[in-house]
Amino acid sequence: MKSNGIRDARLLHTLHGHPSDYALLLLVLFAIGMAAYQLRQDAGSTPMVHIYHAQTLLATYPLQSKQAIHFIAHGDVGTSEVWIERGKVHIIHSSCRTKACVLSGEHHRIGDMIACVPNRILVTIEGKQHALDAISQ
Repeated sequence: MKSNGIRDARLLHTLHGHPSDYALLLLVLFAIGMAAYQLRQDAGSTPMVHIYHAQTLLATYPLQSKQAIHFIAHGDVGTSEVWIERGKVHIIHSSCRTKACVLSGEHHRIGDMIACVPNRILVTIEGKQHALDAISQ
């Protein structure tokens, strides 16, 4: 009977834990809270679309907008029409001959660029980039 009492006392001690277990649990919960706070702060940084002619900034718009944005950039050989909608940006028309800027399609990632070289128009997406963009095993 006495051995059962000792076993029950050990089990009770195991279930209640040691003070260092509580300290470790508090540390982990604090780290999770700080990570969630940091993610919320990063979510507040909105990627922005910058439109340049040569080195002159013509316009800045948020990539995520409730309504579509249409901007006409006047370049060296005519105009380039920039369209921003649903978190994507693209040039829908340009006066240049090659139309490589139009053919490049829609862009949505921070760091993406669209360049109309003959018109000297540059469209960039800038913002705070997260440290990790993929995790592999």
